[in-house]
Amino acid sequence: MKGLYIHIPFCVRKCLYCDFVSVTDGGELFEKYIGAVLKEAEEYRGETADTVFIGGGTPTVLPPVLISRLLFGINKIFNIDADAEITCEANPGTLDADKASALKSGGVNRISLGVQSFNDNELKAIGRIHDAKTAYDTVCELSGYFSDISIDLMTALPNQDMESITKTLETAVSLPVTHISAYSLIIEDGTPLKKLYSEGKLHIPDEDADRDIYHFTVDFLKHHGFLRYEISNFAKRGFESRHNLKYWNCDEYIGLGAAAHSYAGNRRYSNTTSVAGYISGNNKREETMLSREDKISEFMMLGLRKSAGVSEAEFERRFGVRLTELFGKELNRFVSLGAMEYSSGRYFLTDRGIDVSNSIMCDFMI
Repeated sequence: MKGLYIHIPFCVRKCLYCDFVSVTDGGELFEKYIGAVLKEAEEYRGETADTVFIGGGTPTVLPPVLISRLLFGINKIFNIDADAEITCEANPGTLDADKASALKSGGVNRISLGVQSFNDNELKAIGRIHDAKTAYDTVCELSGYFSDISIDLMTALPNQDMESITKTLETAVSLPVTHISAYSLIIEDGTPLKKLYSEGKLHIPDEDADRDIYHFTVDFLKHHGFLRYEISNFAKRGFESRHNLKYWNCDEYIGLGAAAHSYAGNRRYSNTTSVAGYISGNNKREETMLSREDKISEFMMLGLRKSAGVSEAEFERRFGVRLTELFGKELNRFVSLGAMEYSSGRYFLTDRGIDVSNSIMCDFMI
């Protein structure tokens, strides 16, 4: 079955590091935008999906009535599997009991909460709208509605050190959460954070400190029952994100909304990034046709992000050739260097390999 992604491009305020397609002060556009999403969804009427992910932006800036309209509309248009994982992103400071009830009534069974840190100074430095107490209280309140709660954390934040990341992780594992994503801060061109960094106004942990924080995070979370199943994602057993695994497994998915991406067969396509254009029906799509070589490269690069790595059997099933026939030399070299291991028909990165994963993955592009 396919995955379904729905992009809600509205935020209370754009974070200093964000380069995603999002709009602030867009309240007058909410109703029109949801109408446009449901209109686009009609193009896929009758499609079956077993994962749904509503992302943004901040989907929970929508009022409860529009949350309900979106969810019930999607359920009427698509055949959503009875056992589907249905996730909605949310941010502390944008949720209340009415919105949580609307999400649950509409079928949402998993929340992904953008916490980023439980340190107020770190949150302020990256322009988040909430403080640590609000984040903590929001998780506790959500646990009354949902049993599957994921939180996003960021590492290598301005002035972050081992003491502050330890306190953030201690707080995270004390809460009723089942999944934790922990991504290193990336300073993107064109963002306010990039400008501050270029002006020397930010102290960002260097590469060695970033690696130390990452290794500590992996060990800490493992000790508390959160197992790494992808380079930056950790879950209690059985709570891995089924939707995100579709991306890493190169499975097909449908994207709805401005800037949303879709993948089917040999075709990848994305919607216009203009929210106004999308609402008006001028949804100019960009399309890329993937060659067999493109698909092999993506399978390897995304698969190696997973702790389970890439399967020889799955590779041969998809591409009709043995994995070692194409990449035997590279695989043997990385195994001999201790950057990879081979077990039970799968090749996967070691901790040493993860530290240099970007350079390793480049060797599997054809």
